[in-house]
Amino acid sequence: MRKPVRSSSLLVSLLLLASLFPGAAMADQQSVSIGYGLGILNNDAQIGHLWYNGYYDFAQVNYGYEKQLSGKINLLLEPFAAFINRPTAGLDVGFGLSAKYYFGSQNHRGFFVTAGTGAVYTTLNFEEQGTHGLFILQGGIGYQWKELFVESRLRHYSNAGLASPNKSVNASTFNVGYAF
Repeated sequence: MRKPVRSSSLLVSLLLLASLFPGAAMADQQSVSIGYGLGILNNDAQIGHLWYNGYYDFAQVNYGYEKQLSGKINLLLEPFAAFINRPTAGLDVGFGLSAKYYFGSQNHRGFFVTAGTGAVYTTLNFEEQGTHGLFILQGGIGYQWKELFVESRLRHYSNAGLASPNKSVNASTFNVGYAF
């Protein structure tokens, strides 16, 4: 029999892991972005909806630390906070760790793709999930012009089978940001 993951211990673990990243001193580029997201690809639910809870939308703020690994491949660490509007007011706090690839001739310019994972603590009681501590899989495509960028992402929340039920909570986000 599996023991349920305690939300408080997961949150402490997430904060500890995020604090280990040296941040600004090691980043080649930092960024801040704001975005809007809504539920998508949640079984047979309509665009903007979840399986059970009806409409799902939120505003999100990201702070990014980007470090070049090799050539046009970068490592991106993004702590974020999402302010849920519907189905009920709530808050998501977490981080994403992604690989970011720039297609242009210069790093930090032109079209790019991201793919990664992460973890989040949510105050919402998703009927699709049996816990407040969730894992993230995400991927996106965007364009950076000088300091400004836009990006569209697909995000998948799951409890990775650590609790029941474990139906996905999927969302699409559109972000606008500034890099420095």
